[in-house]
Amino acid sequence: MKTMGCLKQFRLRRTRTVLACALGLSLTDLATAQEGGIEVFAAETLFATGTRVSISHIFKRKGTLLQGSDSVPNTLDLGRDEHRIVAAVDHGIRPDLTLSALFPFVTKELESNAGDLSGSGFGDLALLAKYRTYKRDWPRGAFHLSTIGGVEIPTGETDEQDGGTRLAPQLQPGLGSWNPFIGLSANLNLNRYRFDALALYKLNTEGAQDFEKGDFVSLQADAAYRFYQTKYPGPSASARLGLQWRHEGKSKQAGLTLADSGSEELLLKGGLGWHPAPNIDISLAIDLPLYEDLEGTQLGLDYRTFLALGIRF
Repeated sequence: MKTMGCLKQFRLRRTRTVLACALGLSLTDLATAQEGGIEVFAAETLFATGTRVSISHIFKRKGTLLQGSDSVPNTLDLGRDEHRIVAAVDHGIRPDLTLSALFPFVTKELESNAGDLSGSGFGDLALLAKYRTYKRDWPRGAFHLSTIGGVEIPTGETDEQDGGTRLAPQLQPGLGSWNPFIGLSANLNLNRYRFDALALYKLNTEGAQDFEKGDFVSLQADAAYRFYQTKYPGPSASARLGLQWRHEGKSKQAGLTLADSGSEELLLKGGLGWHPAPNIDISLAIDLPLYEDLEGTQLGLDYRTFLALGIRF
Protein backbone atom coordinates (compact mmCIF):
# COMPACT_ATOMS: atom_id res chain seq x y z
CA MET A 1 0.00 0.00 0.00
CA LYS A 2 2.86 2.34 0.83
CA THR A 3 4.47 1.55 -2.53
CA MET A 4 1.19 2.28 -4.34
CA GLY A 5 0.89 5.60 -2.49
CA CYS A 6 4.42 6.60 -3.45
CA LEU A 7 3.76 5.63 -7.07
CA LYS A 8 0.57 7.73 -7.11
CA GLN A 9 2.42 10.74 -5.70
CA PHE A 10 5.20 10.28 -8.27
CA ARG A 11 2.67 10.19 -11.12
CA LEU A 12 0.91 13.26 -9.73
CA ARG A 13 4.20 15.17 -9.51
CA ARG A 14 5.11 14.05 -13.02
CA THR A 15 1.73 15.18 -14.37
CA ARG A 16 2.07 18.58 -12.70
CA THR A 17 5.59 18.94 -14.07
CA VAL A 18 4.44 18.14 -17.60
CA LEU A 19 1.50 20.53 -17.31
CA ALA A 20 3.80 23.29 -16.04
CA CYS A 21 6.05 22.67 -19.03
CA ALA A 22 3.03 22.70 -21.32
CA LEU A 23 1.96 26.05 -19.90
CA GLY A 24 5.40 27.48 -20.50
CA LEU A 25 5.29 26.46 -24.16
CA SER A 26 1.76 27.61 -24.92
CA LEU A 27 1.16 30.97 -23.34
CA THR A 28 1.65 33.30 -26.29
CA ASP A 29 -1.74 34.95 -26.54
CA LEU A 30 -3.26 36.89 -29.43
CA ALA A 31 -6.23 37.89 -27.35
CA THR A 32 -6.83 41.50 -26.44
CA ALA A 33 -9.79 42.83 -24.51
CA GLN A 34 -10.67 45.30 -27.26
CA GLU A 35 -11.36 42.49 -29.75
CA GLY A 36 -14.94 42.13 -30.91
CA GLY A 37 -17.66 44.47 -32.05
CA ILE A 38 -18.26 45.67 -35.60
CA GLU A 39 -15.97 48.29 -37.16
CA VAL A 40 -14.94 49.52 -33.72
CA PHE A 41 -11.56 50.60 -35.12
CA ALA A 42 -12.77 51.75 -38.55
CA ALA A 43 -12.32 55.47 -39.20
CA GLU A 44 -16.01 56.13 -39.87
CA THR A 45 -18.06 57.30 -36.88
CA LEU A 46 -21.74 56.74 -36.14
CA PHE A 47 -24.19 59.55 -36.79
CA ALA A 48 -25.10 61.78 -33.82
CA THR A 49 -27.30 59.99 -31.23
CA GLY A 50 -27.03 56.79 -33.29
CA THR A 51 -26.43 53.48 -31.50
CA ARG A 52 -25.24 50.06 -32.61
CA VAL A 53 -25.42 46.94 -30.45
CA SER A 54 -23.65 43.79 -31.53
CA ILE A 55 -22.71 40.30 -30.44
CA SER A 56 -19.62 38.59 -31.81
CA HIS A 57 -17.83 35.27 -31.39
CA ILE A 58 -14.08 34.95 -31.83
CA PHE A 59 -12.40 31.54 -31.92
CA LYS A 60 -8.64 30.94 -31.97
CA ARG A 61 -6.88 27.62 -32.48
CA LYS A 62 -3.20 27.01 -31.75
CA GLY A 63 -1.69 23.58 -32.32
CA THR A 64 1.66 24.05 -34.07
CA LEU A 65 4.73 24.24 -31.86
CA LEU A 66 7.28 26.74 -33.16
CA GLN A 67 10.82 27.65 -32.24
CA GLY A 68 11.38 31.01 -33.83
CA SER A 69 9.70 30.52 -37.21
CA ASP A 70 10.47 26.79 -37.47
CA SER A 71 8.10 23.98 -36.57
CA VAL A 72 9.40 21.57 -33.91
CA PRO A 73 8.04 18.21 -32.67
CA ASN A 74 5.01 18.63 -30.41
CA THR A 75 5.80 15.71 -28.11
CA LEU A 76 3.31 16.88 -25.47
CA ASP A 77 0.47 17.08 -28.05
CA LEU A 78 -0.14 20.66 -27.00
CA GLY A 79 -3.19 22.52 -28.25
CA ARG A 80 -4.81 25.79 -27.26
CA ASP A 81 -8.38 26.95 -27.92
CA GLU A 82 -10.02 30.23 -27.01
CA HIS A 83 -13.66 31.25 -27.34
CA ARG A 84 -14.47 34.91 -26.85
CA ILE A 85 -18.10 36.10 -26.92
CA VAL A 86 -18.27 39.89 -26.95
CA ALA A 87 -21.30 42.12 -26.41
CA ALA A 88 -20.61 45.62 -27.71
CA VAL A 89 -22.37 48.98 -27.63
CA ASP A 90 -21.36 51.93 -29.84
CA HIS A 91 -23.00 55.34 -29.46
CA GLY A 92 -22.57 58.50 -31.49
CA ILE A 93 -22.20 61.47 -29.14
CA ARG A 94 -21.65 63.85 -32.08
CA PRO A 95 -21.21 63.26 -35.81
CA ASP A 96 -17.44 63.16 -35.24
CA LEU A 97 -17.33 61.31 -31.88
CA THR A 98 -18.29 57.70 -31.10
CA LEU A 99 -17.96 55.96 -27.74
CA SER A 100 -17.77 52.16 -27.47
CA ALA A 101 -17.84 49.53 -24.71
CA LEU A 102 -16.91 45.86 -25.16
CA PHE A 103 -18.03 43.21 -22.65
CA PRO A 104 -16.29 39.83 -23.23
CA PHE A 105 -16.97 36.36 -21.87
CA VAL A 106 -13.91 34.18 -22.34
CA THR A 107 -13.17 30.44 -22.30
CA LYS A 108 -9.56 29.26 -22.58
CA GLU A 109 -8.54 25.61 -22.93
CA LEU A 110 -5.09 24.01 -22.90
CA GLU A 111 -4.69 20.43 -24.13
CA SER A 112 -1.73 18.10 -23.56
CA ASN A 113 -1.06 14.38 -23.27
CA ALA A 114 -0.68 14.90 -19.51
CA GLY A 115 -4.18 16.34 -19.11
CA ASP A 116 -6.23 19.40 -19.94
CA LEU A 117 -6.70 22.76 -18.23
CA SER A 118 -9.49 25.26 -18.79
CA GLY A 119 -10.89 28.46 -17.38
CA SER A 120 -13.91 30.60 -18.25
CA GLY A 121 -15.57 33.75 -17.03
CA PHE A 122 -16.02 37.43 -17.76
CA GLY A 123 -13.01 39.10 -19.37
CA ASP A 124 -11.75 42.64 -18.99
CA LEU A 125 -14.04 45.47 -20.09
CA ALA A 126 -12.71 47.74 -22.84
CA LEU A 127 -13.83 51.37 -23.20
CA LEU A 128 -12.79 53.53 -26.14
CA ALA A 129 -13.51 56.79 -27.92
CA LYS A 130 -13.15 57.45 -31.64
CA TYR A 131 -12.77 61.06 -32.79
CA ARG A 132 -12.91 61.89 -36.49
CA THR A 133 -10.22 64.50 -37.08
CA TYR A 134 -10.70 64.91 -40.84
CA LYS A 135 -13.42 64.21 -43.40
CA ARG A 136 -13.75 64.96 -47.09
CA ASP A 137 -16.71 64.02 -49.30
CA TRP A 138 -17.09 63.95 -53.07
CA PRO A 139 -19.58 62.31 -55.47
CA ARG A 140 -19.62 58.54 -54.81
CA GLY A 141 -16.70 58.73 -52.40
CA ALA A 142 -15.34 59.94 -49.05
CA PHE A 143 -12.20 59.96 -46.89
CA HIS A 144 -12.12 59.76 -43.08
CA LEU A 145 -9.27 60.03 -40.59
CA SER A 146 -9.86 59.25 -36.91
CA THR A 147 -7.92 59.06 -33.66
CA ILE A 148 -8.84 56.26 -31.25
CA GLY A 149 -8.03 55.99 -27.57
CA GLY A 150 -9.17 53.70 -24.81
CA VAL A 151 -8.33 51.43 -21.91
CA GLU A 152 -8.83 47.84 -20.83
CA ILE A 153 -10.23 47.84 -17.29
CA PRO A 154 -9.48 44.95 -14.87
CA THR A 155 -13.05 43.74 -14.46
CA GLY A 156 -12.40 40.14 -15.57
CA GLU A 157 -11.96 36.95 -13.56
CA THR A 158 -8.37 36.37 -12.38
CA ASP A 159 -8.87 33.62 -9.77
CA GLU A 160 -10.21 30.77 -11.92
CA GLN A 161 -9.11 27.30 -10.79
CA ASP A 162 -8.84 23.88 -12.40
CA GLY A 163 -8.61 20.86 -10.12
CA GLY A 164 -8.26 23.10 -7.10
CA THR A 165 -5.22 24.90 -8.48
CA ARG A 166 -5.26 28.53 -9.57
CA LEU A 167 -4.68 28.81 -13.30
CA ALA A 168 -1.71 30.66 -14.76
CA PRO A 169 -2.50 34.31 -15.63
CA GLN A 170 -2.54 33.64 -19.38
CA LEU A 171 -5.31 31.06 -18.90
CA GLN A 172 -7.42 33.44 -16.82
CA PRO A 173 -10.35 35.23 -18.53
CA GLY A 174 -9.00 38.58 -17.28
CA LEU A 175 -5.52 39.96 -16.71
CA GLY A 176 -6.24 42.25 -13.77
CA SER A 177 -4.36 45.19 -15.26
CA TRP A 178 -5.10 48.65 -16.65
CA ASN A 179 -3.96 48.65 -20.28
CA PRO A 180 -4.32 51.91 -22.27
CA PHE A 181 -4.20 51.92 -26.06
CA ILE A 182 -4.16 54.49 -28.85
CA GLY A 183 -4.65 54.21 -32.59
CA LEU A 184 -4.92 56.09 -35.87
CA SER A 185 -7.44 54.90 -38.45
CA ALA A 186 -8.07 55.93 -42.07
CA ASN A 187 -10.84 55.02 -44.49
CA LEU A 188 -11.32 55.70 -48.21
CA ASN A 189 -14.53 54.94 -50.10
CA LEU A 190 -14.54 54.96 -53.92
CA ASN A 191 -17.86 53.89 -55.37
CA ARG A 192 -18.01 50.14 -54.62
CA TYR A 193 -14.46 49.97 -53.29
CA ARG A 194 -13.35 50.60 -49.72
CA PHE A 195 -9.85 50.82 -48.24
CA ASP A 196 -9.02 50.83 -44.52
CA ALA A 197 -5.79 51.25 -42.55
CA LEU A 198 -5.11 51.09 -38.82
CA ALA A 199 -2.08 51.64 -36.58
CA LEU A 200 -2.54 50.58 -32.94
CA TYR A 201 -0.32 50.60 -29.84
CA LYS A 202 -1.25 49.12 -26.44
CA LEU A 203 0.72 49.55 -23.22
CA ASN A 204 0.28 46.52 -20.96
CA THR A 205 0.84 46.98 -17.23
CA GLU A 206 1.32 44.55 -14.36
CA GLY A 207 -1.80 42.73 -13.24
CA ALA A 208 -2.83 39.65 -11.27
CA GLN A 209 -0.13 37.17 -10.16
CA ASP A 210 2.51 39.85 -10.85
CA PHE A 211 2.14 39.14 -14.57
CA GLU A 212 2.73 41.77 -17.24
CA LYS A 213 2.16 41.06 -20.92
CA GLY A 214 4.52 42.63 -23.42
CA ASP A 215 3.42 45.83 -25.14
CA PHE A 216 1.49 45.34 -28.37
CA VAL A 217 1.83 47.05 -31.77
CA SER A 218 -0.28 46.37 -34.87
CA LEU A 219 -0.38 47.71 -38.44
CA GLN A 220 -3.25 46.68 -40.69
CA ALA A 221 -4.48 47.43 -44.21
CA ASP A 222 -7.63 46.08 -45.89
CA ALA A 223 -9.41 46.40 -49.22
CA ALA A 224 -13.09 45.58 -49.75
CA TYR A 225 -15.39 45.37 -52.76
CA ARG A 226 -19.20 45.58 -52.62
CA PHE A 227 -20.00 42.84 -55.14
CA TYR A 228 -23.76 42.83 -54.57
CA GLN A 229 -25.93 45.91 -54.28
CA THR A 230 -29.61 46.62 -54.80
CA LYS A 231 -31.63 49.79 -54.71
CA TYR A 232 -31.88 51.31 -51.21
CA PRO A 233 -33.09 49.99 -48.79
CA GLY A 234 -32.32 46.62 -50.35
CA PRO A 235 -29.56 44.23 -49.26
CA SER A 236 -25.87 44.46 -50.11
CA ALA A 237 -22.78 42.27 -49.68
CA SER A 238 -19.03 42.83 -49.78
CA ALA A 239 -15.79 40.84 -49.66
CA ARG A 240 -12.66 41.94 -47.81
CA LEU A 241 -8.98 40.99 -47.96
CA GLY A 242 -6.12 42.43 -45.93
CA LEU A 243 -2.84 42.03 -44.08
CA GLN A 244 -1.99 42.61 -40.42
CA TRP A 245 1.47 42.82 -38.84
CA ARG A 246 1.53 42.23 -35.09
CA HIS A 247 4.33 42.63 -32.58
CA GLU A 248 4.15 41.64 -28.92
CA GLY A 249 7.05 42.29 -26.57
CA LYS A 250 8.30 39.85 -23.98
CA SER A 251 6.13 39.22 -20.94
CA LYS A 252 7.29 39.48 -17.34
CA GLN A 253 6.25 37.80 -14.11
CA ALA A 254 7.44 38.89 -10.68
CA GLY A 255 9.86 41.21 -12.46
CA LEU A 256 11.49 38.38 -14.45
CA THR A 257 11.37 38.25 -18.26
CA LEU A 258 9.75 35.07 -19.61
CA ALA A 259 11.97 33.45 -22.24
CA ASP A 260 9.10 31.82 -24.16
CA SER A 261 7.21 35.04 -24.87
CA GLY A 262 7.18 37.76 -27.50
CA SER A 263 6.30 37.44 -31.17
CA GLU A 264 6.26 38.90 -34.68
CA GLU A 265 3.38 37.82 -36.91
CA LEU A 266 1.98 38.56 -40.34
CA LEU A 267 -1.64 37.51 -40.85
CA LEU A 268 -3.77 37.20 -43.97
CA LYS A 269 -7.29 38.45 -43.24
CA GLY A 270 -10.33 37.60 -45.32
CA GLY A 271 -14.00 38.27 -44.71
CA LEU A 272 -17.53 38.75 -45.97
CA GLY A 273 -20.05 41.40 -44.97
CA TRP A 274 -23.82 41.11 -45.48
CA HIS A 275 -26.41 43.84 -44.94
CA PRO A 276 -29.93 42.40 -45.33
CA ALA A 277 -31.19 45.87 -44.39
CA PRO A 278 -29.35 49.21 -44.05
CA ASN A 279 -29.29 48.98 -40.24
CA ILE A 280 -28.25 45.32 -39.93
CA ASP A 281 -24.61 44.20 -40.11
CA ILE A 282 -23.48 40.58 -40.41
CA SER A 283 -19.77 39.88 -40.59
CA LEU A 284 -17.79 36.67 -41.11
CA ALA A 285 -13.98 36.61 -41.18
CA ILE A 286 -10.95 34.34 -40.91
CA ASP A 287 -7.29 35.08 -40.15
CA LEU A 288 -4.47 32.80 -41.29
CA PRO A 289 -0.78 33.15 -40.41
CA LEU A 290 1.55 33.91 -43.32
CA TYR A 291 4.62 34.29 -41.13
CA GLU A 292 5.36 33.83 -37.43
CA ASP A 293 8.60 34.45 -35.53
CA LEU A 294 8.09 33.50 -31.89
CA GLU A 295 10.64 34.09 -29.14
CA GLY A 296 11.74 30.81 -27.57
CA THR A 297 9.39 27.85 -28.05
CA GLN A 298 5.67 28.60 -28.25
CA LEU A 299 2.44 27.50 -29.86
CA GLY A 300 1.72 29.36 -33.09
CA LEU A 301 -1.66 30.40 -34.44
CA ASP A 302 -3.40 27.91 -36.75
CA TYR A 303 -6.40 30.13 -37.52
CA ARG A 304 -8.81 32.66 -36.06
CA THR A 305 -12.49 33.00 -36.97
CA PHE A 306 -14.88 35.88 -36.35
CA LEU A 307 -18.68 36.01 -36.59
CA ALA A 308 -20.74 39.06 -35.63
CA LEU A 309 -24.28 40.42 -35.82
CA GLY A 310 -25.03 44.10 -35.27
CA ILE A 311 -28.12 46.32 -35.33
CA ARG A 312 -28.07 50.12 -35.67
CA PHE A 313 -30.88 52.39 -34.54
